[in-house]
Amino acid sequence: MLHGSFSVTRDINAAPARVWDAYANADLRSAWRRLPGPGVLELDFRVGGWERLTGSSTAAGPVEVIASHALFLDIVPGERIVSAHEVLLNGVRRWVSLISITFEPAQTGTRVTHTEQYTFLVWADDGVHDQAHLRGSTQLSFNGLAALVEEPRP
Repeated sequence: MLHGSFSVTRDINAAPARVWDAYANADLRSAWRRLPGPGVLELDFRVGGWERLTGSSTAAGPVEVIASHALFLDIVPGERIVSAHEVLLNGVRRWVSLISITFEPAQTGTRVTHTEQYTFLVWADDGVHDQAHLRGSTQLSFNGLAALVEEPRP
């Protein structure tokens, strides 16, 4: 197993309620939380509820089927989300994580912090690329969130 953790903080130029809604509302969440290719997001946003996200990619050649599953362990509206998470590639569980996301008012709108403690169960080579991909995908998710909720700049 390969263990690690990271945090990514992003200031989003939108009111805290708007950012929270983008996490809690299935229609809004599916507009920014995506996997490659045609995919589906199912959301039951409550403690004990879940998120199921599927997609596919041909970036590495043959079609890879990707599935992301989360179980919501703690939700405090407007403040935090804590979830247990697993990611499967072609039906093989690649990694599991404990994810904490916090929301704070910031001068420019909302400060969102994503902290992830992960365990890779399957990885390529020494795992460095896998870990970088995990961190990078978090940044990409924040880009999608910002594109959805931020007001256009003049």
